[in-house]
Amino acid sequence: MLTLSAWPGGFARLADPGRIADRTRGQIAGFLRHDHDWRHHPGDLRLPGDTGLDIALVVEGDLTVDGFLDDHVTGLGLLVVLGDLVVGDLLSRGALHVGGDLRADGLVYGYYNDFTFEVAGAVHARALVLDDKFSHYRRGTLGAEIDAYEPTPEQLGAARELLVPEVYGEPGGRRRLWRREEPPTLSRPDPRRVRERLHRGEPLFRAAATGRS
Repeated sequence: MLTLSAWPGGFARLADPGRIADRTRGQIAGFLRHDHDWRHHPGDLRLPGDTGLDIALVVEGDLTVDGFLDDHVTGLGLLVVLGDLVVGDLLSRGALHVGGDLRADGLVYGYYNDFTFEVAGAVHARALVLDDKFSHYRRGTLGAEIDAYEPTPEQLGAARELLVPEVYGEPGGRRRLWRREEPPTLSRPDPRRVRERLHRGEPLFRAAATGRS
C-alpha cells in the first residue's frame, strides 16, 4: 500500500492555504486556515493502488485512486479535491472536501465528529455510511445510505442486505446471544472491521448484492 508521505518526489508545501479556503465552502475552510502543514498538487492526480492518506493534501484537479483510500493508517490525513474524487472504496476519519462529484465503486464510510465530510457535487457509491460526522453532500446513485446522526431502521436494514456480516460488531464487544434464526440487531458497520477487511483484500459486499440501485 502506498502512503502519501512517501510519494515519489513528494508534494510541495501549499504557500497560501487561504487562497484555497476562499474557493471552498463549509467547515473545511477553517481547517485550511489553521496551522496544518498543507501540501499541494497543481492539477489532476492518479494514484496507482491502495493508498494511505497521512498528510494534509490539496489537489487542484481530479483525484483518481485505483484502489481504496484510507486517511487513518500511519497518521491522520486531510484532503481537499477541487475537482472530482474517484475511488474504489473510501474510509475517512479525517476532514474531506470534494469540489465536484465523489464516485466510489464500493463503500464510502465517514466517521468521527471532530472532522468534516463535504461534497459539493453528488455522491455515487454502492453504500454510503456516515457516523457522528458533520456532512454536506448531494445524493447521487446510492445502493444504500446511512445517515450521520439519526439513521432509520430502513437505512440500516438496506445496508445489512448489501454488506457482509463480518463488517458488523457488537457494542462494547458483547457476544450475541440470540438463536441462529433470530434477526441481527440493526446497527452501523464497525469502521475497524471495515478497515481490516479492506487492508486484507477481503470483500465488503455480499456476493449476491446487485450493487447500485
